[in-house]
Amino acid sequence: MKKKFISLGLVLLSVTAVLAQNDLKTVATVTLTKTEPITVKMLREQVRQMETAMGRPLVAAERRDILNSMINERLALQAAEKEKIVVTDGEVNQQFSELRGQLAQMLGHSPTDAEFNEAIRQQTGLELAAYRDQAKKALTVQKYLMSKKQDVLRSIKEPTEAEIVKEYEINSTELVQPETVEFSAIVFPVVNDAEKTKKRDAANKMARDINNNPENFDEKLQQGRSPSAGYNVSQRSILQKNAAGQQRAGLAFLEEALKLEQGKISGVLEIPSGQARGFYIIKVTHKYPKKFLTLEDTHLVYNETVRTVIRESIMQKRQQEIVARAQQELIDELRKGNPYKIFEENLNY
Repeated sequence: MKKKFISLGLVLLSVTAVLAQNDLKTVATVTLTKTEPITVKMLREQVRQMETAMGRPLVAAERRDILNSMINERLALQAAEKEKIVVTDGEVNQQFSELRGQLAQMLGHSPTDAEFNEAIRQQTGLELAAYRDQAKKALTVQKYLMSKKQDVLRSIKEPTEAEIVKEYEINSTELVQPETVEFSAIVFPVVNDAEKTKKRDAANKMARDINNNPENFDEKLQQGRSPSAGYNVSQRSILQKNAAGQQRAGLAFLEEALKLEQGKISGVLEIPSGQARGFYIIKVTHKYPKKFLTLEDTHLVYNETVRTVIRESIMQKRQQEIVARAQQELIDELRKGNPYKIFEENLNY
């Protein structure tokens, strides 16, 4: 029996050694300004991230597309280095600040570090440090693109009034404001099951302290802005009676929030799952009935007029098209002379 265990151990060690050697094989090299290898391990990791995001295995053609993207990125990074283009930590921090703002809109409160890290992990499959490194590379490529294709990127034209009206008419049946509640919130976020009871007890105590008194609520809301408060706050959260609202907050939370009259304070409400998971005490600041939106109405989710939302949407589409064209032009230029090589025998790892 002991010999069998020893044999099995040797087999496992042998398999592990073969996989390790395979990981070190070079699947491509990039040589625009210096020789830079892309190993099987690097490609495998990128494929893993994409498979996690898509929820399925990638086929061979998709793995090749990822390899080509990796080659393109390294070509651009080498070219940016040659041009002495640098992205500062401040620029990366600014992007992370914007990401935190977007997450805050989704959660209805400012995310804790744990919530932010978990959101990054769920969306990208990366830990925060690895994602930050990836973000810095992406910003460097973007900065290089801007330096080389300014004329193309500046060619984006503002939509005309006729184009805005046409877009509105095409999408008018979808521009319906569902029954909506706007509220301030005191939030006890739950990151894991171990802290759920503690957070529920803290929320119940807070509700007793507030005692349905708007002045007490506002005082606790103000105190919650301190990092040492032990809870989070949101000055303005929007929840709508639609599928998105139910998915974000859960049916029970949505129904209770919609029942409250303007100026009234809830008891302890729970969002049981998702990124907004936690215990909430809310005060309704506005209620809006269901209605069809005109161009001059405010789109509550974006807090802009419908006209502005449509204009920005058209601009965004045009920007995406222009950026995609500029990126392809830049890659075609960088790939001239074949400053890279793919080792086909190592591609199908």
